Amino acid sequence: MSIIKKYIPDSPASGKNTLQQSDAQRIETIRSVIRTAGDDARRRYPILANQNLIGMSVFLFAISGILLTGFAYWQGMISAWLCIPTVAFLTSLLHELEHDLIHWQYFKNNKLIHHLMMAGVWIFRPGTINPWIRRHLHFLHHKTSGTEADIEERGIGNGRTFGPLRWLIMLDTFVGNFTRALVEAPKGKKLYHAARVLAANFPLPWITASIWYSVLGYHAINLIAPYFGVIPAWSAETLTRFELLDKWVVVLIAPFYLRSFSINFISSNMHYYGNVNSVLQQTQVLTNPLFWPLQVFCFNFGSTHGIHHFVVGEPFYIRQLTAKAAHKVMKENGVPFNDLATFKRHNRYQPAAGRVVGEQVNAGV
Repeated sequence: MSIIKKYIPDSPASGKNTLQQSDAQRIETIRSVIRTAGDDARRRYPILANQNLIGMSVFLFAISGILLTGFAYWQGMISAWLCIPTVAFLTSLLHELEHDLIHWQYFKNNKLIHHLMMAGVWIFRPGTINPWIRRHLHFLHHKTSGTEADIEERGIGNGRTFGPLRWLIMLDTFVGNFTRALVEAPKGKKLYHAARVLAANFPLPWITASIWYSVLGYHAINLIAPYFGVIPAWSAETLTRFELLDKWVVVLIAPFYLRSFSINFISSNMHYYGNVNSVLQQTQVLTNPLFWPLQVFCFNFGSTHGIHHFVVGEPFYIRQLTAKAAHKVMKENGVPFNDLATFKRHNRYQPAAGRVVGEQVNAGV
């Protein structure tokens, strides 16, 4: 175990040694440093004051990039292997925008533009839950993070064992949670819970899942059938239909599943579930290089999302700018870093044995 500091120097925000502070004092120390770092960033870069402009610029950049990438693939100018990760990265920007929109970070006083942006980030991430419904789940998440009442995190697998159902939920939250409702809901309430999942995901995830599994089934039949001496006799109309669906899968649907799995895996493991009593225990910070391939497709979420739990009202790009200062004060005040033992504990919060404030949890690294 690597000890960063056994004793923390006096903090300007509190004037007390961190080890002598209550959780509330540590939380306020972290929040004070994060807010100050955000204010400093805005002073250095005055353009950051134009929050609506930045949000709309990111929105238009991401959607334009998706359309141009899709057009290039459709015209045979780039391969599927380039199209899929490019669109997945661009839609990770839209995911961060949706999260900010849920917190009313953009166009709060112009409801028309605000809701048009909400619709746009949903259309280009077509397998996601209705964002207006997610807004209610996400506000509940902040109130109940780390507990059984946190429906949003439970809905991406947080707190479950790493069995087939958790992997299915992380790969496909719609189908995974529909399956979970049918398998795990109490007798007599299975259809009710399944209907709630269907309603929250109507209509785009229905369409997305239908296309995705149809295309997977079509190609699976073509791949496996010859091993049994059978050559599928598809009609010309069927072949034409699946040729078109293949293109939509590459342009929009496969990137969605790549990005969605990345964020679901990272989020469900950097949030804790159970034994959580304060904001200090709700999240950890994931910076381990093992997660970099996934972080690319969720815009460094594992490293920066914990900052959001302390200061909710900062847009995602500010968190990227303040991460260095935020990480330092978070580590000094007991927030875990790279606690890979969470995978064995099913994400239950548990301080490392003998850890004191300022130590970095590196179990399993």
